[in-house]
Amino acid sequence: MTDSAERLRKLSRFMKLMILLGGAVFCSAVVYMHWQIFFDRQGFEQGIRDIVFPRVGAITLSYRAIATVIFLTAINNALVIAGLAFAWQLFDSFQRGEILSGRNGVLLRRVGLTALAGALCLTVSNGIGILAVTYDNPGATGHAVIFDINGGTMIVLLMAGLVVGLGHVVVIASGVEAENRSFV
Repeated sequence: MTDSAERLRKLSRFMKLMILLGGAVFCSAVVYMHWQIFFDRQGFEQGIRDIVFPRVGAITLSYRAIATVIFLTAINNALVIAGLAFAWQLFDSFQRGEILSGRNGVLLRRVGLTALAGALCLTVSNGIGILAVTYDNPGATGHAVIFDINGGTMIVLLMAGLVVGLGHVVVIASGVEAENRSFV
């Protein structure tokens, strides 16, 4: 095995470990949030007020609001898990020595599309979540919907778009490479 191939194998193994650790931390946070909903309701409500929706003055956490927030969180969590799974498969292929394959291009596209969907879904679900937690406010305090597309979201959308484009290029390049090999 060449030095470059060995370095790629080691890097891919390291990236798979990072994906595994990131997934474990993510799952731990999800489990903790669910534990808080059932056993530390006051801490959950304070966390919603302080961390998730700091720009809204008055919120009312009815069961409808909590169910909506949980549903929106589940959608975003599914996108994170899908993105981690696609990245795992990509680095697993790299570790096995498959570098410029059409499958890797498709996986790279899927990682990018998942990141695009995640950024857009997070923006929309944040606005819907704010509406959900302000919907049952007393009449005088009103309702709020805030769709926040900030610089960070724009950068994620741009980078995810670049990853999708790069994945498409890899798919095309693997086709060109296979065509060139057929001539030899």
